[in-house]
Amino acid sequence: MYAAFRDTVSMREVFDSCSGVTDVVSWNTVLGGYVKCGDIGNARMMFEEMPQRNGVSWSAMVGAYAGSGELDVAREMFDEMPAIGRNIVTWNSMITGFARHGLLPLARKMFDEMPVRNLVSWNTMIRGYAVNGEMDGARKLFDVMPEKDVISWTCMISGYAQAGRYTETLELFREMQSESSARPNEVTMVSVLSACAHLTALEEGRWAHTYIDKHKMVLDNDFNLGAALVDMYAKCGKTDMAVKIFHSLDQKNVSAWNALITGLAVNGDVQDCIDVFEQMKRSGEKPNDVTFVGVLTACAHSGLVDEGRRCFQSMSSSNCGVQPEAKHYGCMVDMLGRAGLLEEAEELIRSMPMAPDVMILGALLGACRMHKRFDVAERVQSEIIGLNTRQAGCHVLISDVYAAAGKWGEALDARRVLQK
Repeated sequence: MYAAFRDTVSMREVFDSCSGVTDVVSWNTVLGGYVKCGDIGNARMMFEEMPQRNGVSWSAMVGAYAGSGELDVAREMFDEMPAIGRNIVTWNSMITGFARHGLLPLARKMFDEMPVRNLVSWNTMIRGYAVNGEMDGARKLFDVMPEKDVISWTCMISGYAQAGRYTETLELFREMQSESSARPNEVTMVSVLSACAHLTALEEGRWAHTYIDKHKMVLDNDFNLGAALVDMYAKCGKTDMAVKIFHSLDQKNVSAWNALITGLAVNGDVQDCIDVFEQMKRSGEKPNDVTFVGVLTACAHSGLVDEGRRCFQSMSSSNCGVQPEAKHYGCMVDMLGRAGLLEEAEELIRSMPMAPDVMILGALLGACRMHKRFDVAERVQSEIIGLNTRQAGCHVLISDVYAAAGKWGEALDARRVLQK
């Protein structure tokens, strides 16, 4: 009871008041309370004081150390643990710890050594591969699983989506529908909608929407299903549906606002984008870094320089509290460059708290070419060359700027860098 309320002091006082307690269940209860509250130090002291230990005692400590990232200690305790006490929970704890910290070879070694595996063991290993971007390894394991549940399918579908392998995301989802009795959940559908959005697969997105409605899935919850629907329709060019779904949400979190703002921006609905941004601020929901990228992008593509400046300057205010990052400076440089304000863009780059990257300098160089400002281009080109970048697009742009200025020798030199 005390552990449930994270009151380990009272928990220990009650335990100590019962002098002469020797049964392992009571000791394990207190030990588990410490572990649940993240107090590994006291848990270890309790473990060392125990008159007798069983598999639950050892598993609690191994799981605590593995969960906190102290994998060397976890492995040491695992090796010291009596073999008879090693249960499937202990093995799964070790695999989870290794996989969570990207140590996939160690996780796989333990998985292969397990005397018995359950569905959790398989799902843990597949999730480990997926979250570390090792989707081919995940798929090989997935294909030989003796049984699969919704977690197995969702790990794979989400993994493909997060790895940018959107076609495979939808292919596996179709396979899930045709070959499995497992029903997709909200997490599954968020990944499916993400794939539809990136592929602008409107028909598949509409089918997913129908499935969500049919199974009465909740849109405005921690899974951000509503935001995913808004994003899908917006990226497929159906901003009217995106707006309709957004307004149907009872609770609009920052993800939902961002999905609509960004969607309106990329579709060129600039004034609507800015209006929604103002509504967001009035609603009390604080914009974040993604929000400002959306609004600044809209301003850049529509030439609303004054609005863009105001938006950028408001970022770090007490109402927003967002520190501009390289991506925000990049939007501003793009906006100023498109408007022909190249000196202001240069000044902004010089004021950046971080070194400009090739994307920011490339945006300014593109503006130089657009406005035939070869004087500024010379300075920008020198900075890009100083970065020793191998991005082909930058060297093509440098070559084009030289060619436009009639400097054919320099243009050829830039092309030779590409050939190398």
